[in-house]
Formats: sequence, structure tokens, C-alpha cells
Amino acid sequence: MLQFGVLTFNTDIQYLKGVGPILARKFQTLGLRRVADLLYYFPFRYEDRTKFQSALDIPQYLHKHILLCGQVITVKLSQPRPHFYIVRAELRDSTGFFRAVWFNQKFMAKTLRPGLEILISGKVVFNDYEKQFQIEAEDYEIITPAFKPAILPVYNTTAGLSQKKLRQTAAFVLAQIPKLADPLPPALRQRHNLIDLDAAIREMHFPLRRESWPLAKQRLVFDEFFYVELGMALRYARHRAGLAGIRFQPRGKLLDAYYQTLPYRLTGAQRRVIQEILQDMAGGQPMNRLAQGDVGSGKTEVAVAALLCAVQSGYQAALMAPTEVLAEQHFAKIEKRLRALGVRVISLLGRHTQTEKKELCRRLAAQECDIVIGTQAVIQEKVIFKKLGFVIIDEQHRFGVVQRQLLKEKSAENVDLLVMTATPIPRTLALTVYGDLDRSIIDEMPPGRAPVRTYRARPAERGKILELVRRECQQGFQAYIVYPLVAESEKIDLKAAVESFAQLRRIFSEFELGLLHGRLKAAEKAAVMQKFRDREIQILVATTVIEVGVDVPNAAVMVIENADRFGLAQLHQLRGRVGRGARAASCFLVAEAKSPESKTRLQAMVDTTDGFKLAEVDLKLRGPGDFVGVAQSGFPDFILADLLKDEPILQTARTAAFALVQADPALALPEHQSLRAELRRRSRGLIDYILLN
Repeated sequence: MLQFGVLTFNTDIQYLKGVGPILARKFQTLGLRRVADLLYYFPFRYEDRTKFQSALDIPQYLHKHILLCGQVITVKLSQPRPHFYIVRAELRDSTGFFRAVWFNQKFMAKTLRPGLEILISGKVVFNDYEKQFQIEAEDYEIITPAFKPAILPVYNTTAGLSQKKLRQTAAFVLAQIPKLADPLPPALRQRHNLIDLDAAIREMHFPLRRESWPLAKQRLVFDEFFYVELGMALRYARHRAGLAGIRFQPRGKLLDAYYQTLPYRLTGAQRRVIQEILQDMAGGQPMNRLAQGDVGSGKTEVAVAALLCAVQSGYQAALMAPTEVLAEQHFAKIEKRLRALGVRVISLLGRHTQTEKKELCRRLAAQECDIVIGTQAVIQEKVIFKKLGFVIIDEQHRFGVVQRQLLKEKSAENVDLLVMTATPIPRTLALTVYGDLDRSIIDEMPPGRAPVRTYRARPAERGKILELVRRECQQGFQAYIVYPLVAESEKIDLKAAVESFAQLRRIFSEFELGLLHGRLKAAEKAAVMQKFRDREIQILVATTVIEVGVDVPNAAVMVIENADRFGLAQLHQLRGRVGRGARAASCFLVAEAKSPESKTRLQAMVDTTDGFKLAEVDLKLRGPGDFVGVAQSGFPDFILADLLKDEPILQTARTAAFALVQADPALALPEHQSLRAELRRRSRGLIDYILLN
């Protein structure tokens, strides 16, 4: 425990001077409960009170923040409606007159007196009613003989908690604490030109000069990346040092037979990635590899090759998917391919009855099956393998680190792990989310795939689009019509799949329609999908339950209703359900798209089918947490770091972390104990479960 005076990092904010229990609740709305929270609650901008603008500058600061110093001429309080007050102050400086206004701060009418000289900061707006500029005051300071010009922090705050109180509280804490111990070794700081942690935190709150703030931020951004990469480096080292892996046989009859049964030639990218995987599996250390490929790039063929390598080596293998629809899809495709080779493949899903699960578990425990494909049902405690050696986790960002660990622990040996994803991930995200995995990219599409043409359309054009759907179905092809909701929401007035289904059946009375959504039982979903694959259903009306893994090559057109309600990654995954055959496919994005962000998303979909380019756009629009799903991935809470702007710092932090762990793989050296403690604190103890226990 770090201690300084009577305070510790864990001291409750209510016990700080000038706070108390009532004001502490205001701090808590900002997530500030302890001293440590306050130390790492940094300003979002600074106000340089060593220099300010004049009344003449006001017009050019429209909609921007301005800092003015003036003498109060008049003060007026008005109440245009109940419980709403406006204080207007007329002021002047050496260049002219200006007005400042305060909303619902009635006390300012008594605080401000004619003749007072005050410093005001706020946003410049134009009052259309009175046809003049005015400043919506956010902060002020009365100029007294004790006034000292300084660079002041501006924090995000909340009602009832002023900038002044936040500054006072932060200043009090920084004044009470001695120099903060720096967990980073001095040699590492010197090598990467990083300032001391204590100086960085103090400068971030109250910079002494303009030049010092960027150096402080650089150090703290480095820290945010470094501890993430340190955890990755430790896991990476642990998998490769002191852990004996299974030496699988990369050559054998099963793999040879599989290659011969393929009706097409593997792409160069598929062959390269398979070679990388098999080389890992043949090695003496456990494999931990990410296979990343865009929609339709042929990841299944790569997965099957790896599964067969395990089976022909005498081991069982497991494939875990996030949804039953995707697990069913994998099972249908893989079981069909491997049945002729004598490989025993079973599925294990939540929808199976207890009797069925009991029998499936018995077969696994007796090694009467070679490959199991399922959802999280695979990691249930009752599921026991006799000889599990290889694990594939599909769409891993939907699972957590602990779930990955639970599946690997179902073997007495150190199993090989292959993570697959069809979600293109920008390089910076891959380094932070999958930084402990070696990475393979399937960056080539199979030949014969016609590109998907994507169009934006307004709701008024829906009739023309549905006629195109009719023509495609008349020619023997199939279509998807996708909705964002399952049932009409009281809050969001959108068409929903359930309520539109009856209307679409009337429009397309000559065709068979199917309905697929998340509220259907698993058996019902499976039945609908099987009918669609067998072409008994021509038009599938669905929600995003079809987003991942559904493979029907005969589907040639997709209509996505209210497309502006979907994320970019979702839209790309949905579009990937068509264009999986030789027929040129079309995707229509139906939406009004009023917001700039919606327009950017939809235009990006029209402009490119490259998932990696779309991922970069998505990262800019949504940020990393939303991109990967914060709760599922355990993604770190970056306060200052920006994955796009700060990539050079990320690369430096990664290099430093991996070099340190190479020298001290368990952080066992005395000089690394504070580093180890800080990693434990930042990972909220998760690193203990995974590594340091």
C-alpha cells in the first residue's frame, strides 16, 4: 500500500479537506471514489491564464472557448420561467465592452459587483434575439492582489461540482503526497526518454509551462500501453518457456486424404497459414496463434487442416463458437467433409437434452469421438475429454480470457490453441487484444467469388428493391431481408423482423419465406436454416442472428433495413452472407442516415469490401472498447492513449515490455517487484489467475 502522510491510494475522497460525504457523492458520479482515482483523473484541456484575449477578438471565437479579463459595469438577474435564472453581466476591457451570462447560478448576481475586475472563460455564442455576441461563462476568477497567472486544468465535471472545487481537491492531494515511487526501472525510462511518474502526474494536473504537458502525457500514454503489453509478454513467455507442448504429426494419411477430397485448390494465403499452424503444432511448445481472415477468405479449410493434424496424431480436438447458429454451421460443414474420412465429429450445444449431453460426454470421456464442435457448453464442468490436445476458439473477442483458459484446462497436457476471427482487426487493436498470440492473416480471397455490389437506398426506394429481390428469386437464387430488431420497440420506432414477416409474405406470395431471430428456440433456428440451405425457403427474413458463419452460396441479394442502426463491423459481416458463390451479388443498405456518423458508415460500405479498411474506419468512429466488446474482451480502460494517434508509442511500449520479460520471464528480480505489483493492480488481479499464481 502506498502511503503518504495520512492518505493512501485507497483513502476515500470524502475524507479529503473540503469534501465530506455530500460532495463526495458528486465526485462519485465521475467515478472518483479514492485518492488514486483523482490522481488519474486528468484534465481534457488547459486554460492558459498567463495570456488572454480581448473584446475585439470575440467574433472570431464563435463557438470556441475564450478567456477575457474585464471590469464589471452592470449585473442583472432575470427569471424567464419558473426555476430558471439568468445572470447577465456587462463588462469592459481596454478594447471595448462585452457580455457574459450565467445560467441557473443565481448566487452570481450577488457575487459580481460593479467595479470588480474578473477573469472569465467560456464559449462564445451569438444571441439571435438581441443580435449580439455573448460568453456563456463556465469559470471565473476575481482578480485580487494575490492573483497569480497560471496554466489551469479544465476537467470534465458534473452538476454541483465546480471546476474550482475539483482543482482545489486535486491541488490538496498533490500537496500532501511526497514523491510517488516509479515502478518503471530507471534504465527503461532512460532508454525511451520517459520522464519520472511523479513529475508526469503533477504536470498533467498543473503544468508549469506549455512545453512540459506533452512530455507528461507521453509518459502516461506509454504506461497505459506498457502494462497491457507486459501482461501479453508474460503470457507469451509462459506459453513458450517451461511448458512442454504436444508434438503433433503434421504429415499423415488423414491430411493427405483431406487435401485430395477438396474440389478446389487452396489459395496461396490458405496454404501459407496452414503451414504456419502445422509448424507450430509440430514444435515442442504449446501453440497460441491467431488466424485472421476477412469474410469468405476460407478459414474453415484452415481450421479443418489443423483439426485433422491433431486427430491423426491420436488426440481429440474441440472447436468453440459464440452462437449456436455458428456452431451448427461449423458442425454441418465439417462433419460432412470428414465423415468419409472416418473422423468422428459431434456437436455439443445448449439445446441438447440432459440425456443427449450425458451420452455425448460419455463418448468424449471414452474417446469415442475425435472432434467436438459447440458453444460454451463445451467448457461446462461435466464435459471431460480423454485426450484433448487441440482447441480452436472462433470469434474469440466474444469470449473472455478466463473462458479461453477454462477450455485449455480440460486437458492434462498443454494443448495447442488456435484463435480464429472473421472480424478484421486493425494492427493496433491486434497488438492490445491479441498481443500474446502469434498472428497469421489470410489475405487472399478464393477465386471465382464475384464481388458484392453495395448500394445506399432511401426507404422511398424500397419498392424497387423488393422487385429486384423478386427477379433474383424467379431466376432460382435466394435472398436475405435483415432487420435490427426482433419486435417493435416503444422507444425506437423501427420495423422489426417479426412484424414485417406477414407483410412480406403477402408481397412475395409466390415464394416460400422463413423467419429467423434470436428469440426462436435453438431447434427452430436450426430447422429454418436447414430449409434455407436446402432451397426450400427462397427469402429469409432475419435479424443479426445470421451475422456470423451462415454460408449459403445460392444467396445473391441482401436487403438491410434501417442500416444506420447497425455498426460497421455488423454491416460487413452481414454483407458477407451473400456473394459466396459464382453469382454476382448485391447488398442494399436502406436508411435515412441523418447523422454524420451514419452517413460515414454507409458510404464506407459502398466504397469498399475490404474488411481491414472498414475496420480502420470503425475504430475511428467507435473507439477500441466498442469495437471489440469491452465486457467480453477484458479490453483495458485507456484514459489518455489513442490507438490511432499513439501507435508509435504503442510499438515502443510493446518492444520495451517484451524485452523486459525476455530478461526476466516471471518478473522475479528484486528491481521488478514494484512493476509486478503495479501490473497486478492495473489488471484488477486477473494477471494472478492467469500467470502470477
